[in-house]
Amino acid sequence: MANSYRFQNRNRKATPSIFIRMVKPNSLMNYTATPLRKFLVVIALAMTIPSLFSQEIKANIQIVAPRVQMTDKQVLQTLQNAAQQFINTRKWTDENITTQEKIEFSLFFDITAINNNDFSGSMQFQVVRPTYNSTYKTTIFQFNDEDINFSYREFENLEYQENMNMNDFTTLLAYYVNLAIGMDFDSFSELGGSPYFSKMQSMVSIMTNKMGWNQGDGKGIRNRFYLAENLTNPRFKDLRLLTYNYHRKGMDQFAANPEQARKSITENIKKLKETQSIFQNCLLQKSFFSTKWPELIEIYKGASVPEKTAMSKFLSEIDPTNSQRYEKIKS
Repeated sequence: MANSYRFQNRNRKATPSIFIRMVKPNSLMNYTATPLRKFLVVIALAMTIPSLFSQEIKANIQIVAPRVQMTDKQVLQTLQNAAQQFINTRKWTDENITTQEKIEFSLFFDITAINNNDFSGSMQFQVVRPTYNSTYKTTIFQFNDEDINFSYREFENLEYQENMNMNDFTTLLAYYVNLAIGMDFDSFSELGGSPYFSKMQSMVSIMTNKMGWNQGDGKGIRNRFYLAENLTNPRFKDLRLLTYNYHRKGMDQFAANPEQARKSITENIKKLKETQSIFQNCLLQKSFFSTKWPELIEIYKGASVPEKTAMSKFLSEIDPTNSQRYEKIKS
């Protein structure tokens, strides 16, 4: 990943180095730009650019219904294929992202009830990204949505238009596409995902009074309403900055300097203690630890004995839900 565009140009705006290498400077000195040659160069560039850039997303969609009695479950496969094509063949941003650097995320639908064309159940979301100079992929964010409701007729077209709801299912998919893009961008640049989180907030407003989109839906604060609210609320800016600092200043540095990377992660996580009164019941903080606890255990297993003891204690205090798991750091 050493030559990754995303790592070298965190704001995704700079020109990829591949364009710089397309023509050698020495060859320009001996080149006669006849009209025909100019035309051929333009045609060659036009054919090359689409292969360099493509849709930004590489989504893996799974839709299952193990608890639903159905004589023919082909509709689930049809829906799964349609959802994956809908996401992966659509352009979701104005950014130029190469094929090798697509944003990877997954949606796993567990359908628990089907009534004619109405589907309900739950869904698991996960977005990952590579780490610099490594084959390791870190999970940026994962989220369980317990209140999935939509209608679908087999083989119907999945229609979508921004800023309006044409179809409950495509609006749901678009919500999580923007979450994936926003989280990925936040991990590469400070608050880089803001435009996409704003789109999520707009979808919540559009879907008011629809099942699964309201303040009281889901389990407590674990719902689409509070997720979009937290990501756009200035009060929780430091939690979003944690996404950047943890990944760019921590995980991306492990290949070169594990000790410094671990130190940076420790410093940034400990900042949460200073604002614990604000973040204690915040969905973003809860989601950070529910996503990162397995990785944090592995990170601190490589620390010194005093640091293992200290971080096991600290993480247990700030994330009591996983306190028993953090004991593994000391093993």
